[in-house]
Amino acid sequence: MVTFPLDISAQWHQNFTQLNSVQSEWLLETGSLTAKLKQTFSQFSVRVLSEKHITLSAQQANVLGADQQTALCREVILYGDEKPRVYAQSWIPLEQLTDNSMFLNLGERPLGEFIFQHPNLVREDLMITQFSGSAQLHSLLQDLSLEIADVAARRSVFHLADLKLMVCEAFLPGAFE
Repeated sequence: MVTFPLDISAQWHQNFTQLNSVQSEWLLETGSLTAKLKQTFSQFSVRVLSEKHITLSAQQANVLGADQQTALCREVILYGDEKPRVYAQSWIPLEQLTDNSMFLNLGERPLGEFIFQHPNLVREDLMITQFSGSAQLHSLLQDLSLEIADVAARRSVFHLADLKLMVCEAFLPGAFE
């Protein structure tokens, strides 16, 4: 049984030398991952796993520079050609959602499709990690009928006017095929 939100605590870094060329192509993509998935696969869809208010850990609050300790956490699976490709988790501090209620009504629409439309979008540096042995992530892989394997992930903080949000994208086994 998978419990959401998944714990994505890890040693995040900017050392990209251990990535192979295919991983680099996907993990270091600076544009919209949604757009890249739509270009790569003939079918694209989003499945919402969870959307709830969470209490940020000290590390999460620090990453977001948030004073308030509560955020909206949205977790989805991005599918390409009906195969689960990416597990994505986003955090938006609740104090910022008052004037940005569009984030509360995304439904099956991908977040990336929305934020990359705004010309004033700024992305902080990409951070990457490798999840190996994560019990929670392994439970998700089992639920999705995927092989249990290490999972490469990336994390970014985005600024959209006064809104600051964090997005983590974990590339599931077979994501690049």
